[in-house]
Amino acid sequence: MNLRIILFLCCVIFAQSGDATLTIYKDGTALIKQPIIWIVSKGKSVINWDKLPASIQRDTPFLNLDGATVISQRFNDKVFSSMNYFMDLKGQKISLKPNGGKMITGLLMEINQKSVSISYRNGVYTFNRGELEYMSSLNKVSNPVFKPYLSWDIQTSKAGNLKGELVYKSKNFSWSTVYRIKMTDEIHGELIADAVIDNASDLDFTSARLQLVEGNLNKLSRKGRTTLKSAAMATRVTAEQAMNREELGDYHIYPLKDAHNLQAKESITVRMYGPLNVKYKKTYVFENSERRQKEEPLEVKITLKNTESNGLGIPLPDGKIELYTYSSKGGLEYIGADKMGQVPKGQSTEITSGRAFDVVGNRKVLNYDRQRKSEEAVIEIKVTNARSENVDVLLIEHINGDWIIKDESLDYLKKDASTIHFPLILNAGETKNVYYTYRKEWK
Repeated sequence: MNLRIILFLCCVIFAQSGDATLTIYKDGTALIKQPIIWIVSKGKSVINWDKLPASIQRDTPFLNLDGATVISQRFNDKVFSSMNYFMDLKGQKISLKPNGGKMITGLLMEINQKSVSISYRNGVYTFNRGELEYMSSLNKVSNPVFKPYLSWDIQTSKAGNLKGELVYKSKNFSWSTVYRIKMTDEIHGELIADAVIDNASDLDFTSARLQLVEGNLNKLSRKGRTTLKSAAMATRVTAEQAMNREELGDYHIYPLKDAHNLQAKESITVRMYGPLNVKYKKTYVFENSERRQKEEPLEVKITLKNTESNGLGIPLPDGKIELYTYSSKGGLEYIGADKMGQVPKGQSTEITSGRAFDVVGNRKVLNYDRQRKSEEAVIEIKVTNARSENVDVLLIEHINGDWIIKDESLDYLKKDASTIHFPLILNAGETKNVYYTYRKEWK
């Protein structure tokens, strides 16, 4: 067979799998359970299966058969490669066609991803691969393999239909959660959660059953074992869910209710929860430390409690959360996004949507006195609310070392050894000043 390789021509053909079950994990892998049926003769048979993704993990496939014994299994991954083909032709004649030039024929001396060297006439010529239209050889390729395949030697006691299941793991599958909150006012909104499922492999799946696992499983690596992170504990399944939820040991598994076609290089989006009517708290945060002076808009924080009384009380997988609000014309407008970790039932999550244009903080150090064994600073924080609504404001101050607070103009909360909070409410159009002095001493 005269094999000619045109470097600028590329053709990709995707294989297809039917009726498989895919359990997709957060680490970019999937467990694939492929039902199979073959017609076999009594005694020993050899069975091949090539409907596999190129990203299959080679040490994972195993075959479960009803009424048969698997004697041995082989994995053949020697697929045709133009590079390997020409590497095997070193010392033999090949033909090259330079761009805009005439074809030349010579002995192949060397080939790699960047260049090709041939012995031609009285010398050795090296060409950059990008300078060639094509390379060709008259050497025949016998029984080329174009994709990996599995092969089994099996033993059966009778002829007929043989049913079973091929199980293996593969890379290039992933899923993530995208939350969207439509904020109807300052405390109420509507939450929906979608699962985005991605098939980055080269295998099409038709009528596939999809299952999504929340939580990071332990796996082996070259550097050792990774740690295990468990997902949220089990809770009730709400009526608003668009898919079921079950326990998988220490993890949650979400089986989609319907079969789906998941083509190669394709992603699909499926509803997980919602719409759910939820409540949240919006706080404007101004965070500083010790002698820092600045003026800037305050951060807008949204606190969402995962409780039944708050419209939730369900396990929330980690994911991206987007915030929307309604404009004066009634349409939805995007107002920010954040990353949200796993939120078990009864816990809270804090989302940052951005900075408020009309709520501004100004922090000054009015006086600073440092002695050999002490330090004292007088702090002024001014916050202005230019909005037409009242707002909740939180001033967060970080102070390191052994400190005391005195002469504070507003009650504070000590959160930990280096953090104090000043919570306050600002009326529409109001400006407030907060003063305090911190003092540190050391030996």
